[in-house]
Amino acid sequence: MSDLGKPRTDLRIKKIKQISIAIDTWDDVFSDFDPRPIKDRMLSEDFIVELKKRYRETKKGDFVIEILAPVDLCNPNTERSVIQRLKRDFKHRSLQKRKELSKLRRRGTVFVLFGIFFLTALTLLTYYKVVSKLAIEILGIIFMPLGWFGIWEGFSKIVDPSRVSIQEEIIFDKLSRAVIKFHYIEEDLATD
Repeated sequence: MSDLGKPRTDLRIKKIKQISIAIDTWDDVFSDFDPRPIKDRMLSEDFIVELKKRYRETKKGDFVIEILAPVDLCNPNTERSVIQRLKRDFKHRSLQKRKELSKLRRRGTVFVLFGIFFLTALTLLTYYKVVSKLAIEILGIIFMPLGWFGIWEGFSKIVDPSRVSIQEEIIFDKLSRAVIKFHYIEEDLATD
């Protein structure tokens, strides 16, 4: 039988990347300054930084986040709460970054519109000779740089917004869709 009839699951599996992180306590995942229950606690910034660093090492494909934890942390209810909390936080961070990018692009549009306004005003004042030549020269000193600055800075914000924000939005979006698994390990009590 030829390989043509077989599904190509091996290609899909190769696209899945695993990020493994070992923890000793839940304080490695959540802020140890936050006394609230796990389902409400803030995530540890060290945990977030480590996930982002591991993501950057293997950007392509889908992700499985494997959390290696001591057996004494094994609790199915806590596990579900942690998974829900992580996914909720990653989704929230992704949406926040998306809003920041949208806000930056709106500001860029305002810059462009003001730039066009200043250049159009200067052109109309010059063409219709509404004010004296001296006033046009003085307004030109002010309006011309404002106009061009607004246009170029605005297009810069629209076309090429903050690369960091774009990358963070992508990272958190992928992490929010990642499969999160727990693997519990026995602590090695042997001494050297």
